[in-house]
Amino acid sequence: MSESGSQRVAVVGASSQIGQVLIPRLEAAGYIACRIGREDRGAAEGITTHVFDELSGSFVPSLGSADAVISLAPLPSIDVVVKMARALGAKRIIAFGSTGRFSKLGSTSAIEQDFVVQQERAEMLFSKHCEELGIGWTLFRPTMIYGADADQNVYFIKSMIRKFGFFPLPLGANGMRQPVHVDDLAGACVSALGCKATIDKAYNLGGGEVLSFPELVRRIFMAEGRRPVVIPFPKVLFLLLIEIAQKFPKAAFVRKEMVERMYQDLTADNQTAKDDFGYQPIAFQARVLANWTSK
Repeated sequence: MSESGSQRVAVVGASSQIGQVLIPRLEAAGYIACRIGREDRGAAEGITTHVFDELSGSFVPSLGSADAVISLAPLPSIDVVVKMARALGAKRIIAFGSTGRFSKLGSTSAIEQDFVVQQERAEMLFSKHCEELGIGWTLFRPTMIYGADADQNVYFIKSMIRKFGFFPLPLGANGMRQPVHVDDLAGACVSALGCKATIDKAYNLGGGEVLSFPELVRRIFMAEGRRPVVIPFPKVLFLLLIEIAQKFPKAAFVRKEMVERMYQDLTADNQTAKDDFGYQPIAFQARVLANWTSK
């Protein structure tokens, strides 16, 4: 604990989509939130971001100590995060992985195969290093994240709808989705900080509603105030559209393996998180309307 009696929490990746919501959440809960990033971008606005020098094991500007670290950075960088926690004397780390660690198993994409290997290795190192140092760890693996207009799922669909007025889908692509809002993930962090039951555990976190992929698209149309226009394409033709889309920078991340997953159910069981720290995510449509109607 700090001298003021308030816990200091260092947030790695504070400028990320979750971080933008997490910092206010922490402060409202009485924590002192400290931002850690690659550079001090917000100095002109009076916002200090501490940069970690891995060689010296120190922060610039100096940070002193922290009770806990929340990492919103990609999980493969967890070894550096653990070093930060050690330098700060933190006894608690909450980090984020991805349910893609499971859904991309067996993928034919070399990129996705490497992703799975990196996630598995990072999870193992996270628990191992924390246990060696006596640091309590918690890992969150979210499903499809949305809510900050920075994701490659819901926001991508919304962008397509705004630009073209319709959305193409491969025939029969009825896989179930469970999108989770950034604010629910930020709330999970705050709840887990004060909950001993979450120490040394991993949780898959989904949103409060399960939707088929076509229904997800229709809900986004509705949130945009538009009549849903979902055009079904034969799978072969849809894969051809993907090849064409990859030539454009904004859609370069799209791969044929993503099309295959449209036929799969990608959901999470929230019950353990609900039992351990009261996790209660809100349904997809309510959050979409609350955050987008004014945009």
